[in-house]
Amino acid sequence: MVDSTDLIIITSVVQTVVITATLAVFIFQFRSQEKSIREAAIQNVMGRYTDYVGMLVEKPELAILLDVAQMRSQVGGGPVEKLSKEDEAVQAYILLGYGIFEEVYSLYKKKWMDEETWQQWSSFLERISGHPLFRRVHNFTSGTFDKDFQALVTKLIDEHDRKEKRGSEK
Repeated sequence: MVDSTDLIIITSVVQTVVITATLAVFIFQFRSQEKSIREAAIQNVMGRYTDYVGMLVEKPELAILLDVAQMRSQVGGGPVEKLSKEDEAVQAYILLGYGIFEEVYSLYKKKWMDEETWQQWSSFLERISGHPLFRRVHNFTSGTFDKDFQALVTKLIDEHDRKEKRGSEK
């Protein structure tokens, strides 16, 4: 037979377990909410970055911001060919795309994107990585994007160069 002391102990243990479980759920929800807030902040910044680069595309007079030749000469770097107005616009679009590719890669890296969808994006990235202005954007932005993404792009560019070299040797 259970006496009143045993009931008090059982009740206390049950209350303790319920309170502990409730606290664990609150902690989990808080961490989840905090992660969502961080992700939203990052996505917000990435969206603003995309808008910023889009503005460079829409307003060609701002292309000086992407004038690699002028920047290199100002910091004592080697000579870089000056681009035509058309190529400056293409370079701005490539920079915009480069940022989008980085976002997609980030989603894939976090496992928020399935393998099949990533392969579609990756195929497009492989094709565009052979464009000389894409290479110029990649070199110009070195160190300003996710290092894993930039390593992937470097690998794709190197593979493209090897394929071209093999093709020209035949």
